Amino acid sequence: MKHVSLADARANIAKLLDEVERGETVTISREGAGSFELAPPFDESRREDARRAIEELKELRKKSGRATAEEIIAWRDKGRRF
Repeated sequence: MKHVSLADARANIAKLLDEVERGETVTISREGAGSFELAPPFDESRREDARRAIEELKELRKKSGRATAEEIIAWRDKGRRF
């Protein structure tokens, strides 16, 4: 998410709208009046994709056991150079 002032938004509105078209959310802050968001149009298919992915993750969690603290630390440190 990108944050800009109202003055910057006025000066660069075309550029900001291009970013919104590419999927970026832009927050415009106006002194004394809070902030406003420019966001891409809502896409119902993305919601269904997210819902399906969440369900798949829930099923995966049911099949795998709980991870120990040692396993989590090993996964975090895998490939790190100390």
